[in-house]
Amino acid sequence: MNLIKLRAEIMLLVVAAYLILNQGAMMVRIPPAAGSGLPVGEALVILFGLTLALETRRLPSFAAVAPVAALLVWWGLAVTQLIIGLPKYGFWAIRDASHAIESSFLWIGFVVAAAPGFLGRFSSWLRVVLNVGAFYALLYPFRETLTGLSPKLDAAAGYTVPLFFNFISAGLVPLTAAVRWLVDRSSLFGIPAVFLAGAMIVYCAVIFQMRTTYLQIMAVFIVMIAIQPRIAFKMSLGMLFGLAGLSLVLASGIEITGRLGEKFSLDFFFQHFAAIWGVQGDGMVRDAALGVSQRLRWWADIWRQLSADVQTLLFGLGYGMPLTDFYFTGDIRVREPHNSIISIVARVGFAGLFFFILFHLALLRVWVKAYRWCVKNGETLWRNNLLIIGVYFLLMWIYSIGEDAFEKPYNAITYYFLWGVVLRVYYEILAPQGRLRRKHEAARAAAGRAAL
Repeated sequence: MNLIKLRAEIMLLVVAAYLILNQGAMMVRIPPAAGSGLPVGEALVILFGLTLALETRRLPSFAAVAPVAALLVWWGLAVTQLIIGLPKYGFWAIRDASHAIESSFLWIGFVVAAAPGFLGRFSSWLRVVLNVGAFYALLYPFRETLTGLSPKLDAAAGYTVPLFFNFISAGLVPLTAAVRWLVDRSSLFGIPAVFLAGAMIVYCAVIFQMRTTYLQIMAVFIVMIAIQPRIAFKMSLGMLFGLAGLSLVLASGIEITGRLGEKFSLDFFFQHFAAIWGVQGDGMVRDAALGVSQRLRWWADIWRQLSADVQTLLFGLGYGMPLTDFYFTGDIRVREPHNSIISIVARVGFAGLFFFILFHLALLRVWVKAYRWCVKNGETLWRNNLLIIGVYFLLMWIYSIGEDAFEKPYNAITYYFLWGVVLRVYYEILAPQGRLRRKHEAARAAAGRAAL
């Protein structure tokens, strides 16, 4: 195995760890040290930065498909704010700039995906990781016992995190896996995809008890109606089977308790769903609803600081200062306002938000073009890959509305790495020497010769 392939394998291993282990994997550092050391993700950024000269041949191909202008402006705004905040806030300025730093995985993903054999390897890797992540999520009800068995790592903020069984981004991987089963029409242990997917979707809603999860499921269903009605139909059918199974369990007298510690019932579900808009219910649902007003207060405070003058409105408050006044148990400061869009505006202003949206629209355009090409030319494997990855992107966008999704390196690194892979796939379609393009042209030529 040469160094390029080895680098690709290491990158896939790191991304798999972030997808499955979440916060635990993020706390692994080089060298391993209590609360110090360099996180693996940042170490990879430095490594690829130092070896940029070896990858200059990739720059023209990257520029051909990536929204370079919008990215450079966005990075420029972030770097400027980081330089300003670094003397005053030190490490915390770098920590708060993690989203901008991790967005460099667009480039890293593109470069890694150029490795020989990567595109074929990626397809199998994606499915294995999603399957493992989905079954790992089934351990959630036993997390309190399991975390006691896990090795512990110290965070820079002073708290301790178990390496395993964190489940912070609980629904991202299992929901993506559920759609993957439907897209690939696969079965596990003889169970058809429609039953597997339906059971997993219902499990995520019932056990994780996250309002974001409800919105994610709705968003995926609506998008599938638009681009893949067959998948939407199977998804709805699977959820009906899942709900039927849930009804039988509840009717038998078995009590199901989820993340909030509340017994699941239809009344609980409707109250919890209404809590998205701050409608108060009973017990833990009431506390969840109160969290809405708390977040609105955080956002209002940020707006008051932003609108103090034109400069902060356009270019933000910068990096290093916490954006909330809230503390967890143990005097641990909550630094982000549980909404990635608000965080972006707060850090780099409306100018930063504009270019963030601009390069995302360009990325979405690339995904659409690549997906349409695969559909048109019968490239089934990468059509499915793009659809699965696209669902993950959609889940991340919804997740970022109610949580600081992009400010968590284990989310941001995975997200931007996958976008880098999508950019590479589009290049392999677009370029005359591209692997997918040549594969299709060879197949078409062979079909033509056979017809003669």
